[in-house]
Amino acid sequence: MLSSRERQTKKRTLLWIVPWVVLLLAASCGPPSAQIIVFCSPDSPRMRQAIAGVEAALGRGKLEVVCVPELGRQGEEELRRVRERRPGMLVVLGTPALLKVAPVEKRAPVVFALVANPYFTGAAYDPKHPEDHQENITGIFSPPPVNAALKQGTALLGPRAWGLLYDPNDGVAVELKDRFLKEAPKHGITPVIAAAGDGAADRRGLERLREQGARVIYLPPAASAGRYAPLLLEWGKQWKVMVVSGHPEWRQGAILWVALDYRKLGEEAGVLARRVLNGEAPVKIPIAEQAPIEVQVDEGLLRKWSGYPPAGRK
Repeated sequence: MLSSRERQTKKRTLLWIVPWVVLLLAASCGPPSAQIIVFCSPDSPRMRQAIAGVEAALGRGKLEVVCVPELGRQGEEELRRVRERRPGMLVVLGTPALLKVAPVEKRAPVVFALVANPYFTGAAYDPKHPEDHQENITGIFSPPPVNAALKQGTALLGPRAWGLLYDPNDGVAVELKDRFLKEAPKHGITPVIAAAGDGAADRRGLERLREQGARVIYLPPAASAGRYAPLLLEWGKQWKVMVVSGHPEWRQGAILWVALDYRKLGEEAGVLARRVLNGEAPVKIPIAEQAPIEVQVDEGLLRKWSGYPPAGRK
């Protein structure tokens, strides 16, 4: 049994503690801040171009950017810290970032971009119904411009046999290979493919493409393609094969480069974010496909190849 003095002391302690508990609970459940945070993955030159586009479109100066690795625990930990601050909006750039955000963030408005296919991330549900998506999320998806590269390449080089080397262990590369095989014949292109699962097999795979008659080799916008890009582009510089690059970060040595315009995509994401900030509910904005492209022709290589096939070369 407590004495009378002990009961009074306990009562005074409770009277002192309860207001602090109420204040703490109020702080944790208070309104979100007005801060906009960019959460992105992985970091790259193209990601920085997109961030610059977001900032330009929003017109609020430099935004806070949290860019995390594609794999590992760091991304989840950084996202947890970001969410604890209850930002007014998250601008999510990159598929790995959206895969982290969509399952856990159900309150803060989220605008995403630099995502090829949002329908397996949990953010959206059915490609036939872009209006059906997570209530607090809207955004832009941008499939890699394979068809645009084929169209531009045919217009520039004429119908030829095109080769593509893909890594069967890279899901994106396999998907791009399938699109290449489906779309190439529509442009009068004969598609030739080869598989290479590691760096040791890349050179052999590229050689096989040439042996099978490929006079143009398409460098796809897949992570694994960066493994053999230096070798292939060196061949392009040496006039061994025509290279059409669809990879955003590899172009020197390609006769034609066709890639997404990441600055423009960032600007479009910023415009969408501004709509949400001005009061439009994300749930009422359908997911939209936008794929602005950049095209660059190497005029020097084009002049060299204009008399193809050159004398004395195969």
